[in-house]
Amino acid sequence: MHQQVKRLAAVAVMLFGAVTGSAQADRVDDYIARQMAINHVPGVALAIVRDGKIAKMKGYGMANLEWRQAVTADTAFQLASSTKPFTGILLMRLQEEGRLNLSDSVAKYLPDAPESWRPVTLRHLADHSSGIPDNVRGAGKTLDEFVAAAKALPLAHAPGASAEYGIAGYTVLSKVIEVASGMPYTQALRQYVTGPLGLHADFEYSTGTGDMRATEVVPQRAGVYEWSDSRFRNFNFHYGPLSYDAGGLLASASDLAKVAAALDGGAFLRKESVAEMWRPARLGNGEMNGFGVGWVVKEIDGRRTVGHSGGPALADILRYPEERMTFVVLTNGKSLYPYLAQGVSEIYLPPVAAPMPKGIADGMPQVTAAMRKTIADGVAGRVDEDLFSEQARKGFVPDYRTFLLPYLRSLPQVEELVLVAEKPADEGVRRTYRARHGNKDVTWQVDVDKEGKLLGFGPK
Repeated sequence: MHQQVKRLAAVAVMLFGAVTGSAQADRVDDYIARQMAINHVPGVALAIVRDGKIAKMKGYGMANLEWRQAVTADTAFQLASSTKPFTGILLMRLQEEGRLNLSDSVAKYLPDAPESWRPVTLRHLADHSSGIPDNVRGAGKTLDEFVAAAKALPLAHAPGASAEYGIAGYTVLSKVIEVASGMPYTQALRQYVTGPLGLHADFEYSTGTGDMRATEVVPQRAGVYEWSDSRFRNFNFHYGPLSYDAGGLLASASDLAKVAAALDGGAFLRKESVAEMWRPARLGNGEMNGFGVGWVVKEIDGRRTVGHSGGPALADILRYPEERMTFVVLTNGKSLYPYLAQGVSEIYLPPVAAPMPKGIADGMPQVTAAMRKTIADGVAGRVDEDLFSEQARKGFVPDYRTFLLPYLRSLPQVEELVLVAEKPADEGVRRTYRARHGNKDVTWQVDVDKEGKLLGFGPK
């Protein structure tokens, strides 16, 4: 199998630089250039893979502003939470090797697990539905110390009852992988995934504490930059080694193209394993989980997609399984909502207008009006802070201006807005709207306080 995988990786390398029609290529270049300018992004790496072959791979702008080094297909970007799909692939490889099973109880690998953990399966850990809370205090410096501290806490909910994106479950999963594989997570990833695929992807292996830290030298690493006071500044974020299975991998567009080609080829993972990895489970609350095994699962413009994004410095991986196309956009700008891979994908897979739902009775039309105005203002690049609560103006709005507003500016104006769901929330009401922006279909979720002021919102 490994020889087949190596041949697949070699084919991907030989195909570097190939493009599809020049018209599509030019539209992608124009789109990326415009988004870099709007969002103050120094550098971008792009890869598009179709049917196991590279349709386009290109670098844009600067990987390092101090040394003026250009981005290439081999520039190593921080993937952050986009590391999780690698963990999903590793889990499926270990399952194929008979070293673990996603339906196993965590107690099989951690025999001293508390009784409350016995219904927790490895899939629960991987799809964020385990109920293990993130507020692990006094966790210590080692993986064993973290797991011991997590065991002392009650579960936030019954395993599989609901899904909350977090880190603690993945840190426990890292220990399970260590036990099942007989080696630390980073070594297991190298042996079962990055090594066989011929990837340069690796971690920085940070050591030290506080202000005194040391990391490995990572060849061709891109810097990370924030735009502040009309200039770029260096930005650093520490990825703790205990949760490397959740974030921190450094990889290039070329690396991710090889992964996509391997998944298309069918030689690296069995089709059944890929299907299981991308199949979300139904939660105890009746909803479908938005996560598979390490991958986000959702529908975009009526098409099924899988992928993951990560930040700070956006790493955006988006795959259309039925169309056998993967879009990768890696950037080194600190604040950016993950929409660039989708934006590129829509050049190749134009959205088709979907029929709008009937909706439910609206007992708070003033909130709907405020939401419609907020979206319209956002598309125009404006923010009306009077529509937000005092709390939101201090907490939500500053991040909204730098993080979510660029996404709104990329959308056509809203033509229809339909209320589709409403339920009580901690501080008021949570409402879900379906919006039609030209041919694009966006689901917006908004939290509103008891006075009808917006607390925060975003695409669901």
